Amino acid sequence: MAKAVALVDREKSKYIKNTRDLVAFRKIAVSYLFALYVLPQYFGIPNPVFDLTAVRLTIIAIIALIVTDYKRSKDFAEILVREKMGIALLPYILVLLYTMVLRVDINAFLNPFIEFIELYLMIYLIKDTFGVDEAINIFMKMIYLLVFLGFLEMVMGTTPFVYLKTIDGIYTGRFVRGGHYRIMSSASHSLGYGLMLITMIPFSGYDIKTKEFNVFRRPIFLILLMVNVFQTGSRSTLGVAFAEIAMMFVLSDRKYLKANIIYMMTGMVVFFMVLMVGFKTAFGQYVMLQLTSLVDTIFNTTYSAAYGADLLQMQQSKAYRDLLKEIYHVDWVNPILGLGRKRAFRSLVNGRVVKSIDNFYIAEFVRYAYPGLYSYVLFLGYMIFRMVRDFIKTRSGIIRMCLCGTVMYCLNIKVVDSLQTLKYLYVLFAIYICADKTPYVQEEKKSRYIKKEKFHFART
Repeated sequence: MAKAVALVDREKSKYIKNTRDLVAFRKIAVSYLFALYVLPQYFGIPNPVFDLTAVRLTIIAIIALIVTDYKRSKDFAEILVREKMGIALLPYILVLLYTMVLRVDINAFLNPFIEFIELYLMIYLIKDTFGVDEAINIFMKMIYLLVFLGFLEMVMGTTPFVYLKTIDGIYTGRFVRGGHYRIMSSASHSLGYGLMLITMIPFSGYDIKTKEFNVFRRPIFLILLMVNVFQTGSRSTLGVAFAEIAMMFVLSDRKYLKANIIYMMTGMVVFFMVLMVGFKTAFGQYVMLQLTSLVDTIFNTTYSAAYGADLLQMQQSKAYRDLLKEIYHVDWVNPILGLGRKRAFRSLVNGRVVKSIDNFYIAEFVRYAYPGLYSYVLFLGYMIFRMVRDFIKTRSGIIRMCLCGTVMYCLNIKVVDSLQTLKYLYVLFAIYICADKTPYVQEEKKSRYIKKEKFHFART
């Protein structure tokens, strides 16, 4: 009898240990997602060789727990081997490797490689620990937090994340244009926060319970996101955000079309009424400055001058972007071997000094030449192609959400560099890869004698 009790006790302790292990792993996994999505790159432990940022510390912790557990290491290895995305990534990885060797630049390989590790870890955690719905719920909570902190930053006049600055050389300070502070959140630049917001906006349209996608699923939240977009002071982000809402409108479930048209028209009327009432206030003038600056950028007009815009600065900005295209023809970039990442960029282009490159694709050409540029564009094109194909096959709301964010992010980086925000794009990739891809089966047509279903507005 005593022997039997001892066996039961041992078995019980085994299960308790497993439960504690799962709980501990889950807590570290949540910490990883929080560090990845919310915490700034300048928060961590400084190191002269390799800064241990908060997200890198959590990566090390998770990898340690994976490699010391047979089942976890087996499951993670299976993802690395079986996920077809790796095939599309392979050419780019090879470019990273030979650039690192030939340019003696470890960061040329290490920086992008860490971002790919982040991507694969997210895929593993969503499949093994959270599930897609819970992962989206976690990301939604963090987006709400960032949006709230964005409003706090508007009041403070500086990012709240500045108090977490422990690593020098990444935080770039406050950004002011035309006397208006531009919010930057946990990014290193207001343009970087703009890129983050572009990947966040589609989350406002996905309904976890019904699995539907509707641009006005959370109208208040969408408005809060757009206020943050306005406050970044980025014309490119504002234009892309409007285009993204239009894309979300087109891809919304058809049963919400009539309601969405009413919402859209009502929203525009209310917006212009509020703008007319507050036209002479600082808020109204700032909104008009942003809108007219966007119009001037697209149509080469000068409407923004009436609201305090510096036309000379806008002309110089346009000339600068035109000048960037000439980098493809300069002789200081080898078309086969790029410069790598260790050199701070400062070079002559057609006799003018260029200190930074506000175009990810051109910057990628400088870093890795044509092989790197083409191989990475191939990777992005492959992921977009898969999303479009699976959207057509499944009509999935999740895939529509990921497709909107991916396409618009890739469009936005035509006028800005990635600014360490590719991980937010990879969040969309990870969710898409883990999403259910069961083919859509059309419901049978109901009899015309059956009472027609009542029309309902989209949820608010």
